[in-house]
This record gives sequence, C-alpha cells and structure tokens, in this order.
Amino acid sequence: MHKLLLVVISISFLAACTKKADLGDFNQEQWKNDTNGCLGQRAQMVDEIREAKPKLLGLYQKSIIKVLGRPEQEELYKRSQTYYIYAIDPSKDCREPVADPRFLRIRFTSLGIANEVNIR
Repeated sequence: MHKLLLVVISISFLAACTKKADLGDFNQEQWKNDTNGCLGQRAQMVDEIREAKPKLLGLYQKSIIKVLGRPEQEELYKRSQTYYIYAIDPSKDCREPVADPRFLRIRFTSLGIANEVNIR
C-alpha cells in the first residue's frame, strides 16, 4: 500500500513539474490547420515560430503535439531519440509543392523532452 501511495505522489509531482507550453501570440490553430504547409499560412508564420523556438525547448512530446498538432513526419534516431518534422512551405504532399521546402525539426531526448529546434 505504501508503494502505491509513493508511486501516485511521484507521478503527481512529475506532472506538476512539467513545463507548460506558452507561446504567447502564436496562432496555434492556424498552424495546425495548414497541414504540410499546403495553404501557405505556415510560411507566413516563420518569424513567429522563430520567436517561439526557445519556448519549445524543454517541452514534452505531448505538449508539442498540443501546440503544433501531430507532425507530418516522425523519425527515430539512435539512442531512442525522436524527431518531429513539420512542413513550413508546401511540401511534396501538396498540389503545388515548392522545390526546396523549409521544415521545422524538433529533436527529443530518449525521455521525450525537446532539446533542439531548427528550421531548415
């Protein structure tokens, strides 16, 4: 019984310490609705996402999904690291893709914490 209580308290403590996603004026719904960058809205939001980059660091994968939606691509890397990849410009999955689209790439540690955010 004591072990169960300890586990519940530990989980509650960790959940309370989770960094919340606060990106200020960043329009999360507009970002989420422009899947693969096909509508061109994400391309117009590049400056906003650059400003939000430091605020994305340290967030867990679930928090990133709440803010940016599900990634268009997900890559598994060595040592259980994961990359979430979001298209900024219309990608190959759009009706009118651009030749060299930019992507927002977020790398997560094996614990699921964002430790690198890049636009390429």
